[in-house]
Amino acid sequence: MDASETDDESVIGEACHMVAQKPDGPRGESPLTLEQRDKYSNLLLLCNVHHKLIDDQPGEYPIDKLKVIKGEHETWVKNQLSFDHQKQQDDELYAGYIEDWASRIDLDNWLGWTSWIFSNGQPSLHNEKKEALEDVRPWLLSRVWPGRYADLEAALLNFRIVSQDFCTVFLKHVERRGDEWWTEKFYRSDDWDPDRYELLSKRFDHHVGLVEDLALEMTRAANHVCHTVRRDLISSYRLHEGVALVQAGPFSDLSIKTYRVEYTPAERISVPYPGLEKFEAVRFSRNLYFGEKPAQQ
Repeated sequence: MDASETDDESVIGEACHMVAQKPDGPRGESPLTLEQRDKYSNLLLLCNVHHKLIDDQPGEYPIDKLKVIKGEHETWVKNQLSFDHQKQQDDELYAGYIEDWASRIDLDNWLGWTSWIFSNGQPSLHNEKKEALEDVRPWLLSRVWPGRYADLEAALLNFRIVSQDFCTVFLKHVERRGDEWWTEKFYRSDDWDPDRYELLSKRFDHHVGLVEDLALEMTRAANHVCHTVRRDLISSYRLHEGVALVQAGPFSDLSIKTYRVEYTPAERISVPYPGLEKFEAVRFSRNLYFGEKPAQQ
């Protein structure tokens, strides 16, 4: 709906599912997986009135009929309006990449699986998540980018670099326990040597703090991607889910705390993460860090 003298435009379009999002919904019986039901090919943009109508009358509006409606409208748009076909192709390609990226890193369950990194001062990861983070880096590197949204491509590059450094640092001192990787307490020794124990203990604390702060940075990087998608590509992207959060604890008072970490507007440059060497100092200027800040800083 058009803007008025006092208000902005009103977006009344709703993304509707031709095959229902869930099996018990209208037109829900289908071999499509739950993930496939949210793909572009199964979505139809309608106003809220007609969205309710097709769901209330699935017999009158079966899947085949909805596909015809969608196809005819897309053809009309291409033929009648000033339509940038290349932009449409690029946007669909970006949207597909973003869907795959979010699925690969399990963005929907980010708080749950990352909480093991911030638990009990001994970061850990399930092997499935470790492999997912390792696999997403070459996958991102191998994408064919249209070059239309440079900031979005840079945001995904930023995530790739952060996740790579996180994995490198985390895996430096780990031990396998079944399907999980736990940070090794490398300060332990069979021979009691107080000086060596104190030295290794400090190194362990530094290592744990750096792993946790890189996980915080990786969360900022994920939120930065989502912010850029909303700004440049899909304004409603993950508005329902909200930003990725992290959870840490238990602390000395047995509390569990949930945090929201994002780059500040000033930090949202092309690639906010400065690389591991500079991040050792930069992390203490972020809105949250768990590592111990050196006395001189």
